[in-house]
Amino acid sequence: MEDRSPSAAALAPWAAGGVAEALAGLFERYRPSLYAAAVRLLRDRDGAQDAVQDTYLTALARLGGLRDPGAAGGWLHAVLRNTCLLHLRQGRRAAPAGDGDLDPPAVTPGPDEVLDGHALSDWLWAALDRLTPEERVTVLLRHFTRCHSYQAIAAVTGVPVGTVRSRLNRARSQLNASLRGTLASSPLSHAGLERTRRAQWEHFYAELHQAPLPRTYRDTHAPDVRVSDHVGAWAGVEDWSTHEREAIHVGVRATIVGLVAGPDHTILEIDFANPDWSPDHCPPRSTFVHHLAAGRTRRLDIHYV
Repeated sequence: MEDRSPSAAALAPWAAGGVAEALAGLFERYRPSLYAAAVRLLRDRDGAQDAVQDTYLTALARLGGLRDPGAAGGWLHAVLRNTCLLHLRQGRRAAPAGDGDLDPPAVTPGPDEVLDGHALSDWLWAALDRLTPEERVTVLLRHFTRCHSYQAIAAVTGVPVGTVRSRLNRARSQLNASLRGTLASSPLSHAGLERTRRAQWEHFYAELHQAPLPRTYRDTHAPDVRVSDHVGAWAGVEDWSTHEREAIHVGVRATIVGLVAGPDHTILEIDFANPDWSPDHCPPRSTFVHHLAAGRTRRLDIHYV
């Protein structure tokens, strides 16, 4: 069956903005590669699963650190690597100690400051409220304070390290189930879908205007995309990108003035601004009808109005 869910590239900008459904979808996209990386680092499948769950919770807490949505995969893998290294160090540590070269960021804001800073605050606080008080304080210490090592949490809460581990395991399972349930029971709303698509295409044209390179088309167009307007037709992403990039090199600039999106289509209303020396290079108003397959444009029909 054809996968019509949004691509990681489409989800990343809205995950970074705190849209819970987009974040859930992004996590599911990277779950297999994160788990495989954790198994390689830890050589323990159960520990790898814990590390992936810990990575998701850390990513929730540190979402503001994702400066470039296009680098979401690399950012998640970096979080995973630090998480695995902490697991390895804590597994070897016999007595309470700091985390040495794996200290958290120098400034560690409190949970209110972190969570109130993005749109996931309501969702995450609601998920935390479903934990027991003991599990909740353990999660808050682990992911939002400097007392993040198992030994430090044990000292603060007055329980053995084994109890800390079991509380975190139960909390991780519940929070991850809640996040995955968000994706299963509430896929991207139509408004969220259109926000995601708009962010995707705004990012596309911003990159194109800055540096019109063929790679810009990789995540948005299928290799065998077919494009047509009233004067011509282009077959394949290389053919089409060469034609469109030529207009950008000339000095044409595109502005998205309207967007309508559905599961199989994205319709963009685009106004073109031509350079003064070539005022008729492109018609001033156009409608781009993108027919999608697997989240990318398989056919593009262009109409000038």
